[in-house]
Amino acid sequence: MSTLFLKKMLRSVSKKFSERIVERRNAMGISQADLAKALEVSQNTVSKLERNRTRIDTDKIEKLCEVLGLDVSEALTPDQVKKSEQKEGYRTIPEYNVRVSAGHGEFQGIEEIKQNLQMPKMFLPENGQVGFVRVEGDSMTPTIAHGDYVAVEFDSGYTSDGLYLIRIDDAVFVKRLQRKFGGVRIISDNQQYEEMTVSPDDGNDFGLIGRVALVIRKT
Repeated sequence: MSTLFLKKMLRSVSKKFSERIVERRNAMGISQADLAKALEVSQNTVSKLERNRTRIDTDKIEKLCEVLGLDVSEALTPDQVKKSEQKEGYRTIPEYNVRVSAGHGEFQGIEEIKQNLQMPKMFLPENGQVGFVRVEGDSMTPTIAHGDYVAVEFDSGYTSDGLYLIRIDDAVFVKRLQRKFGGVRIISDNQQYEEMTVSPDDGNDFGLIGRVALVIRKT
């Protein structure tokens, strides 16, 4: 997130961010005293910050994120995020730390958030849970290239023919879906890949995770 939303003032941080400070500091082997020295604050201030019992200057928040490799957006409380979104017309969307295959590959789940991104609301669905994932492979070229990102509206259901994030057995792909009598065609835009057809009886081997709402091209 741009520091545009961080005015120079004492600011409370989210409880989750306080927990992330402890998690990252321990993972990096940094003591409270070392972190306090880097931030030019007392160790007591760091201790209170990790227990979510103090406010801290926004300059220190930015420095803290730099030292621990955290995203500034994580520091905002839900109310602060909501206000910034309303004011600027942006929505906070998580990028999940996974890579989805457009060709062949395995999917490792979407539970871990890599970072939170600010995206204009006008490009995203008004409601529903939305997240970004990175796509690998060339089966969807030229529509989606290797390394592109897609915004997925999870649990959207099948709304119309188009691009979807789907599961086939234990692998997850971005593919084009098209209804046909008695089933669904799974189409790769790259004609070098053969299409597939699944039927309602394939429920254990096929699942629809969400609709692709936006493609961001890597240049």
